[in-house]
Amino acid sequence: MADITIAFDPGSSLGKVYYTLSEFKPGLLLMEPEVAKVSKQRLTSLGQFSHAEPQNSAWVEYQDDCRAVGFLARQFSFHTDLRLSEPKFVQSLYKVLAIIGILAQRKKLPNGSAVRLGLLLPWSEYEHRALFERSLLEAIQDFKFRGQQLSFELESLDCKPEGFGLFFRGRQSGFSLKQRQVCVIMIGFRNVSILLMDRGVLIKGITNDLGFIKIVQAVKPFLPGQADQDIAATIYEAGSKVSLKALKELISIQDRDLKQQTLNQVQRAALDARSEYWAAMEDLLQREIPSSVDEVIFAGGTAFYFQRELNSLFSKAETSWCEQIITDIEKHHGDWVKQNAFSIRLADPKAFFYILYSAKVPVNA
Repeated sequence: MADITIAFDPGSSLGKVYYTLSEFKPGLLLMEPEVAKVSKQRLTSLGQFSHAEPQNSAWVEYQDDCRAVGFLARQFSFHTDLRLSEPKFVQSLYKVLAIIGILAQRKKLPNGSAVRLGLLLPWSEYEHRALFERSLLEAIQDFKFRGQQLSFELESLDCKPEGFGLFFRGRQSGFSLKQRQVCVIMIGFRNVSILLMDRGVLIKGITNDLGFIKIVQAVKPFLPGQADQDIAATIYEAGSKVSLKALKELISIQDRDLKQQTLNQVQRAALDARSEYWAAMEDLLQREIPSSVDEVIFAGGTAFYFQRELNSLFSKAETSWCEQIITDIEKHHGDWVKQNAFSIRLADPKAFFYILYSAKVPVNA
């Protein structure tokens, strides 16, 4: 039995982690997605971090490479960006080491403890999982977290494509997977992932870069200096009609007339981008998903943003918005997870976590 079980979804807008020690008591850890290469000298000179929580001052040393992770990488002037063109697994190694370090310090896990790890990846990166596995098997045995030497045993590693957990925990139908054609559609900040299962066999997987970032990029020229994440959160809150009231948070101009002019420009750009985005999404889904599909399961914050359109597009299929697992998430984490559609963003990693905890997957499987 592993000393700690971790399910990690390294999202481009938010890293989502469910974990438990050997006694089943699930915990949730959320982390900013940034990773920044930085000198050890600079990190060790920032003495004010010695009393910060591990997740707010996470940095990892491995093979003479030093990386700040999460909040530390975002907040303290390290040169960093989300590197959306780079596969998630490239930086996932440092994120995983940081997560293990955070939980080891929080839970006082001794060196030599056994870790069971699950990782969700877009379908396009799922084929690279062997490279990640080899790298992690070596790294987890000898790295430093916030200057502390750590060494753990990787009891098992299970990489799965995004959306995998929802086939088993996201459905509302009483029919067996072996009887139906079921599709999972996950639309997030960076991309859209589609998985199609027919009679219990995973027959198709697709990843497309048509994420919410496309809308953000269309609006960003009108909002110089604003971070992508802030723009995304505000547009999401502004809803389908792109409320001017919500957009005001992004405009710091004092002159009344100029501010109103800028607001109107941003609203028009957001409305146009939303319309163009949905046209592209509708075309993608109609091309890739057979009209004979019996069930469609939706997840991801952007999917929820287009809930009305998606329900209309798949009106002939049985649709699910992961209601059961979302209810479970909100019951255990409170009302705050409803903000920015956190509930639906957590559905896949939470479902995967349940599967992972009950599974026994050999490292070299």
